[in-house]
Amino acid sequence: MQVGCQKALNFVTGENKFTFGDLLQCVPLIQTLDISKCYMKYLCAGGMPHKLPTSLVHLKELVLCVCLAEQNGISSALCIIRSSPVLETMRFLMYDNEKLPVQQTATNFLDLEGYPDMKMDHLETLEIYDFSNLRLETEFVKLIMAKSPVLKKVLIELDDNVSVDEELKMLREMVLNPIPRASPSAKLTIVRPETS
Repeated sequence: MQVGCQKALNFVTGENKFTFGDLLQCVPLIQTLDISKCYMKYLCAGGMPHKLPTSLVHLKELVLCVCLAEQNGISSALCIIRSSPVLETMRFLMYDNEKLPVQQTATNFLDLEGYPDMKMDHLETLEIYDFSNLRLETEFVKLIMAKSPVLKKVLIELDDNVSVDEELKMLREMVLNPIPRASPSAKLTIVRPETS
């Protein structure tokens, strides 16, 4: 963790027992929420509720640095999504996914039937960067696409560590087992990261 990031995290944590719900109750009119990995690790420590006590009824854009190799990371992202009924754009920057061992989660943790209350009737854009092609990442994309009836654009940029062979295997799997889509016009694009 970078020194500046650690200082910021220490400042936020302090001696308070501040929760993510407490933070969001302070900003009920927020339209864009952008949380970096430093703060996301702190806010999702110890797990998240199923849904926030206060809905984010004005939130249209969500940008999260999240680790989907950790169940707390997935739970946190889903908690925010379920609490944000008018989201139009979601961007996720994955981190540590290729470095951490994937924690054991229930095999049905991201099953579509497990989220009957999750509706993303306004979501048009989903972007995921540094996608490592982990099973939980793929299941997360499937869940979002299945719950978003007006989705237009899904962009997945692969992590540098995903080999061409892994990419071909992923694409072959998607052809054999297509991702269910609530939106017939949703366009899924998978790209490799630009090299400088």
